[in-house]
Amino acid sequence: MDDTQAKSAAERYEACRTIDEGCSRAMAVCVDMIDAVCAIGVRNELHAVRDALQRLHAAAASAHDEAARTRMN
Repeated sequence: MDDTQAKSAAERYEACRTIDEGCSRAMAVCVDMIDAVCAIGVRNELHAVRDALQRLHAAAASAHDEAARTRMN
């Protein structure tokens, strides 16, 4: 693998790690907020946000694994 590909894989790997960490924190906040917001009627919206974050998290994890494999080659 040439230097450009290695750098690109490393950058993708780091970006995926950052997204993964951010999604994990955001999902934790959503879970904490869901119970509190039942009283104000936005429970469904927070569930939708949490679900979207879980899908983004899964995509980032997949891209992270792919970048890690590319980086190792």
